[in-house]
Amino acid sequence: MSFLDMLAMRFPMHELLNRGRSGETVISLYRRLAQHGVPNDTHAAILWVGVNDVLAEVSHSHFLLKRWMRQPPARSEAEFRDHYLRILELLLEQTMHVLAVAPFLIGEDLSNPWNRRLADLGQVISATASSFARVSHLDLREEISSLLPAKGSSSYVPTGVLGIARDVILLRSPGRVDEMAARRGLRLTLDGVHLNSRGAGIAAEAFSDVIERFSG
Repeated sequence: MSFLDMLAMRFPMHELLNRGRSGETVISLYRRLAQHGVPNDTHAAILWVGVNDVLAEVSHSHFLLKRWMRQPPARSEAEFRDHYLRILELLLEQTMHVLAVAPFLIGEDLSNPWNRRLADLGQVISATASSFARVSHLDLREEISSLLPAKGSSSYVPTGVLGIARDVILLRSPGRVDEMAARRGLRLTLDGVHLNSRGAGIAAEAFSDVIERFSG
């Protein structure tokens, strides 16, 4: 079960919309929002982007897929900051609140080079979000650091797009996702990026606290 499904069960009085797209980067998200915007009656938005900007560096196949999908990754922290700032400005024109969420994981070894890059982007997001009174910040990596020991974490990362596609086709139930995650030695994700049931539950719990605060 996805974290959005968990939230929908917890908040049946709210309409929760998933406007995300698979593979979205900060640049492609900005372009899409600039063209289409968000529904005018949206009360709050959760902005969770950044993983795919770094995932493009993991393998050549990820980079080529980004080019084919017209989802270019940010080439520098400055470019990421610029587009992230523009996204926040667009969202704040049409929503009362925005939750800026730091990018989560690429692999469950927090010391690997991709997670170090995500940590840097998380600092960019935190600094950018702090400039706006109606933007809150959440770093889920702080929530789960105790669950991913410095030694003994799985080194599994999704190095090829075909493996991700195979998982999508073959693993259609939460039980099968969790079983495969366990076989890979992963605690919170299926493949180092996409959440398993435990990871989804952690995200849903954190987002629930924010939704309750925004609704108050």
